[in-house]
Amino acid sequence: MKSIYIPFLVLLIPLIGCHEVMEYQSNDESRITFIRSSDFQVERYMDGLPQGRTLLSGGSNKLILLTAEGTLYRINSEEMTVDTSYTIGGSSGTGYGDAAIANNGNLYVLGPGSQVIEVNLNTNSVEDQFSPGSNPIAICASSTLDRLYFIDGLEDYIGEIWTSNNHTGFTSNTAYPLADVMIEPLGGRHIVAVCSDDCGSIYGIWLDLSECARLLAIPHSSPSSCVLPMGQDSVYMICYPEWTSVNGYVKFIQGYVVPDIPVRANVEGHPIDMAFNSNSGYLGNLYILGRSESGNTVVTVMEFPFSHMEPEIASVISIDGFPRDIIAPASGEYLMVLTSD
Repeated sequence: MKSIYIPFLVLLIPLIGCHEVMEYQSNDESRITFIRSSDFQVERYMDGLPQGRTLLSGGSNKLILLTAEGTLYRINSEEMTVDTSYTIGGSSGTGYGDAAIANNGNLYVLGPGSQVIEVNLNTNSVEDQFSPGSNPIAICASSTLDRLYFIDGLEDYIGEIWTSNNHTGFTSNTAYPLADVMIEPLGGRHIVAVCSDDCGSIYGIWLDLSECARLLAIPHSSPSSCVLPMGQDSVYMICYPEWTSVNGYVKFIQGYVVPDIPVRANVEGHPIDMAFNSNSGYLGNLYILGRSESGNTVVTVMEFPFSHMEPEIASVISIDGFPRDIIAPASGEYLMVLTSD
């Protein structure tokens, strides 16, 4: 295992407002662990990264890291160096969570409060800052339209953003608190949102038919944390952390309009995020990021030797540190896991 340490000069910005400093202040350091998809072994890691919260693929051998302090880092993953870094917002410690790259190539980041920050990755500058709702908590980008979709954690609705002018399009209310949202990657006509209520309710929107969210007739029994499309066979996966148990599970569901009976697969730890790569393994690999009972990171690797509705556990990888994010870039060569102290 090869360790690369990158020193950073961190500018500490005083917190102003009614919040207590102890609530938002964080001094943790983060690490990106590179795991080979061929044998699921840790090859190297890059540490010394301050307060990393969100990790994205920025193209060939490029990574984008967003921090709790509102700094964006452009990382060369092959050379293990930081190409550039710049501030996209003020220090918060609780903001800068979910993010998505839209059809226009710009990055949309959920910032503190109700803010969405549009970043031009070509010019390394903030183009716009706007509030599409009262409290956006998750966001995804359409692959076919100049649209983003988000969920509001305060008023419980699914919303649309037009990236041409960053105005809010439709909003569709739900009866239960929302946890995550996804858009069908191929056709871009189906939206699925999962809920954090006790039953883990699931909503769907079929844009060809209506912009109203409807409860999907899928058996569910506990709060969910994450939903991810596979991109093939109309299959999508939902994480159920099961915080009151030792381990959680994932459900595999096929069908957006009339879903089949889901397949349940138990995983190690409490699953909070996922990444899928169709270029790894036979029919692709699913990587499930979980938190162990000790607070460290555990990744369950699922393979599909027969079909996407017949998952099998290929490996379980334990990593020191608190889990933050997980990605599997397009080449499929590596799985990358973001953790913090």
